[in-house]
Amino acid sequence: YGGGYAPAAGETFYMPFNGSNAEVISGTMATVEGTPGFAGEGKLGGNAYAGAADSYLTFPTDGLLGTEFSATFWYKLNADPDRAGILVVGPPDTENAGYPDVQNKRTSGFRFFRESANGGQTFKLNAGNGTADSWFDGGATATLDPATDTDWVHIAFTISGSECVIYFNGEVVSQGSFTGIDWSGCDILSIMSGAPRFTEWNHFSDNSYLDELHLYNKALTQAEIQAML
Repeated sequence: YGGGYAPAAGETFYMPFNGSNAEVISGTMATVEGTPGFAGEGKLGGNAYAGAADSYLTFPTDGLLGTEFSATFWYKLNADPDRAGILVVGPPDTENAGYPDVQNKRTSGFRFFRESANGGQTFKLNAGNGTADSWFDGGATATLDPATDTDWVHIAFTISGSECVIYFNGEVVSQGSFTGIDWSGCDILSIMSGAPRFTEWNHFSDNSYLDELHLYNKALTQAEIQAML
C-alpha cells in the first residue's frame, strides 16, 4: 500500500491483513498478543487474520473515537470456543476484585462479541453512555449457524447519538435506541478477543477468520454498508 490508500469519508482505520497486521492509514503495526496466524485465504487478497487461543491484536485508540462510530469487516466463523470477543474498546475495570485478569466495566466504550444460542452463534453489541450500558441483541436474526454459515459474512455495526445497528451482509439484524457513546478510559482497541477489558464472562480470543477491517468516526448508513458488498 505504501501510503497509497485513500480513506473513505470518515474512515479512520483500515486493516487489509494480506499476511500483515499493519493498519494502512496510520502506517502502524498492531501490538500482537499471543500467536495469531493467517488463514491462507481471504475475502479480498489472499491471507486474512486467523485467530488462535490466547491471541489477539491491540491498537491505541488515538484518532479513532468520535461522537459516532462504525466498524465493518468480513468474518468466517469458527464456533469453537463457543463465545468470544470480536472488537472491544472499553475502560479498565480497576475496581474489579479480579483486576487485571477479570474486567467488565461497561459504562463506556463498546463490546462486540458472540456467544452460543440454540446451536448457533449470536452476535451482540453492548455500549455505554457514561452512566449505564445498553444491549443490542437481535436473537435468532443476529445468529449464524456454524453448520451452514460456513462462508465469509460481512458484518457491520454503527453507533450514533440516537441508535445502534448491527448488519449481516447489509441487512439489519439488530437495532435499538441509544443516547450516545461515552469513551471515558477507552484507550485500547482489542481485535478478535475481549481481552484485556471484557473478560469476566469468558469472551476471550476468537479462532475465526477476519478480513478487511474498517473503522469510521461516523455512523454509516445502510446504503453505504450495502455498497461494500
